[in-house]
Amino acid sequence: MNLINGFCLADGILKGVEVLVVDNDRDSRDLYALLLEDLSANVITTGSVKEALEILSWFTPNILVCEIRFLGESIYTLLNTLSAMQADDGNHIPIIVTSTSTTGTYDQIPDVEFEEYLLKPFDLDKFVSMIMNQVQQDVGEKFCPDVLVLH
Repeated sequence: MNLINGFCLADGILKGVEVLVVDNDRDSRDLYALLLEDLSANVITTGSVKEALEILSWFTPNILVCEIRFLGESIYTLLNTLSAMQADDGNHIPIIVTSTSTTGTYDQIPDVEFEEYLLKPFDLDKFVSMIMNQVQQDVGEKFCPDVLVLH
């Protein structure tokens, strides 16, 4: 078992975790997918809100990682769809919002409920730790039981 920055990077640590990554930057999408799949998560990536909505018609993630800004698209449509899904089945889908903008992005999205916010570029250890913290209630024992992940 390897301990890095307070969490365990054991093989399969995210086994069973379904992740939807929505980011208009291909490099970011590919990096997140590579990292999370290496930790055994099932990751689906898309570059647009429209594609994400299509994916949500057949895929229910444990967590959503989403860029906040899309040219010509609003993430509100995506987040409203997630809210409706949660209302229908009662399962909460945590959201990690990412952005490259340092000029008030967080303040510009007061109507969006999300669990975490990351300004790009961000520490990948912190990113994995956030995902673990958000989904551990759903898949709890699959994480390293000897390591406490603090918020």
